Amino acid sequence: MHSHSEAAAEPILLHEGKPILTAYDAAKYFGVSVSKLTYALYRAPDEQRYTRFEIPKRTGGMRAIAAPTGLIRELQTKLAPVLQVRYSAHPAAQGFIKERSIVSNARAHVGQRLVLNIDLEDFFPSINFGRVRGLFMAEPFKLGPAAASVFAQLCTYKNGLPQGAPTSPTLSNFIAADLDRRLARLARESNVRYTRYADDITFSSNQHNLPQTLIVHAQGADGHSAAIAEMLQRAITASGFAINHKKIRLQTRHQRQSVTGLQVNSRPNVSRERIRRVRAMLHAWQKFGLPAAAHDHFLKHRGMLRPPKDPPRAFRNVVYGQLAFIKMVRGADDPVFLNLAAKLIKIDPNPSRFVRQMAFGGDDFDIFISHASEDKDAIARPIFEACAKLGMKAFLDEAHIGWGQSFTQKINTALGSARTVLAIVSQVSVTKEWPVTEVNTALSLEVTGQKKVVPLLVGKPDLSRLPLVQGKDCMAWNGDAAAVARRLKAAVDGAAPRRPARTSVPAVDGAASKSGAAQSGPAPAAGPWTPPPKPKGGGLFGIFGGGKRKS
Repeated sequence: MHSHSEAAAEPILLHEGKPILTAYDAAKYFGVSVSKLTYALYRAPDEQRYTRFEIPKRTGGMRAIAAPTGLIRELQTKLAPVLQVRYSAHPAAQGFIKERSIVSNARAHVGQRLVLNIDLEDFFPSINFGRVRGLFMAEPFKLGPAAASVFAQLCTYKNGLPQGAPTSPTLSNFIAADLDRRLARLARESNVRYTRYADDITFSSNQHNLPQTLIVHAQGADGHSAAIAEMLQRAITASGFAINHKKIRLQTRHQRQSVTGLQVNSRPNVSRERIRRVRAMLHAWQKFGLPAAAHDHFLKHRGMLRPPKDPPRAFRNVVYGQLAFIKMVRGADDPVFLNLAAKLIKIDPNPSRFVRQMAFGGDDFDIFISHASEDKDAIARPIFEACAKLGMKAFLDEAHIGWGQSFTQKINTALGSARTVLAIVSQVSVTKEWPVTEVNTALSLEVTGQKKVVPLLVGKPDLSRLPLVQGKDCMAWNGDAAAVARRLKAAVDGAAPRRPARTSVPAVDGAASKSGAAQSGPAPAAGPWTPPPKPKGGGLFGIFGGGKRKS
């Protein structure tokens, strides 16, 4: 039996309201001809069906990945959400389930006296064609034998579930439902906690010793070596799985306890080694450049004799992935995460929207509109509305700064996150300290490849206080906000500015405040990205580091 609603009488896989019984029915369900489906499943060479490669395991060694391609991937992608919707998750199952993760898995074992980790051997490969075919023939799918053979052939590779297929995670949870029931019952009877994340099984307890229904103690060098008890061994074997006896770990509260790679002594947390490794990667990127850092990482630290085809891109992806992982575990407002995100944005000449959203969250903007308050009604607001119609998120102070919020912090964060800045330069704005500060800050960041500045000249303003505007391709304001929005759209969608040769840029410092209904507080520091000496409020990195602004 598998995890599903007992009340479900009708099969969930139907074609035009009828049961799927034959190979012909299966082909109709997927919307392909029988001959095309038969060729893809049984006759196509392996290289046309799957791409095979290896990735490093968290615990060392390499993991074989088989990712489906072509029609196989297309059909698996269609089937995967159907499986996900129908799987009724066991409370102990934590892997491949919406709103559950390695964090929820680790959280169940925080603060326990003893933590026992067990790995299942060859978890995905052990779920073979026969087991998958039997699953599709049983409730809640109730496919005919011939149709079940087609579905099982689609979802297996070399007689096992392929790691890398979109259908494998949910199918593994279906097959492991019996294991979850057996181990959850054993855990209740033993008064311990139990969870499973894919092939990682964890028991924990506040007892001085784990009961002998789970382990048989055998004194070792660490004082806590253990062998699996026969009752636990039988429960796992009866469910069709096997224990990897080389990966049995019993950890006391006096050790660094870990569950699926996260520390659980006091709260789910990433290891200090991971944080240090990410800092080292960012340092190497900044000091030696991306290509050299990538070469050193994959060859020396990962020991890969055959590095990726595009090492810089792969290294960049690894850094982004590590940062996303730290955010998931520690939270979006964690100072360690925010400091690492700020460093990455500063180093990367073209930080992706993904990493900017990680750092800035809801304050991530496509465009920052810099203006004097006198230019707001006739110019800034119509352009803001025109940008919204084109699907761009533009920052306008009156729209995004609420009563009581730190004006300085909102300006710093918005200017820091936006890749494109609209500088409204009018006869009024060039006389105001705040707009001049914003525009000069953005222009300085454009020199270092961090921004794209689009100047909009209103009338004939005096540009002596904005020397970097002179010589740029400026737009002239003629009242057409839609035309300005289209120009901004092209700037946002186009290639990001390249990082030129290192140029010395004088620090920009502003002091006066900007007038307007929602505007209060001191002027921002000289640019949120590269603050000058003695900044007035710490700048963006000061905020990331936990420094407070004066309001």
